[in-house]
Amino acid sequence: MKVPSDLVLLPGHRFQLLAALQEEQERRAVPREPLVPPFPSCFYNVSRGEAERLLERSTGGGNMVLRPGGHGHGFSITTRQTLNNTALIRHYKVIDLGQGYCINMETPHYCSSLAKVVQYFVEMSKGSLQPLHSEYNQKL
Repeated sequence: MKVPSDLVLLPGHRFQLLAALQEEQERRAVPREPLVPPFPSCFYNVSRGEAERLLERSTGGGNMVLRPGGHGHGFSITTRQTLNNTALIRHYKVIDLGQGYCINMETPHYCSSLAKVVQYFVEMSKGSLQPLHSEYNQKL
């Protein structure tokens, strides 16, 4: 990030190069915000099938996973609950609206962040759905 001293340039070109260098140094000095939203600890970069297997293997560690959506945009929530000794696995589409998220259900529900999406499922289930603990993230 410097102009070589042995570079032969006309004075005007040298001035332009130094100005561009200064602009680049100033641009790099400004901290940038991350391009992706902060993900809750129950986010796993897995497919639908992998999410199902992960929840099956981790009984007691949580029964809900936030993952990338298989539909190309947004995210999905995968849940696993047991009813009468039968595992019920459900997948919910979460659409990224840019300024928030929409959970695609019979009655759509809007949330301002992914953390609020996860919180909504916990509250909607009266605590029976719990995010998968992040300790399982290292096992992938």
